[in-house]
Amino acid sequence: MTMKNQAIAIKRPLQDQIVNTISWTLNIAPQRLLPYTHFVDDLHLDDLDMMLLIAALENHLDVYLTPEQVASIETIADVTRCFSSN
Repeated sequence: MTMKNQAIAIKRPLQDQIVNTISWTLNIAPQRLLPYTHFVDDLHLDDLDMMLLIAALENHLDVYLTPEQVASIETIADVTRCFSSN
């Protein structure tokens, strides 16, 4: 297994955990949550909703993001990237 394949294998379970947590927190079917799903444009979340969602993810995954990382989040792929880098 190459390094890239190992990274993908590690990210997949993390992405599934993230999608499941977002689905449960926002009461949205997981099938609607794709990597390119935009929190503001597609899910209509405001700043407070985003803060609460990030806090729920941090608590669930026991990983805490910097304010800069939080500010860079716009899509589910961004969330996966930020949580996998910690």
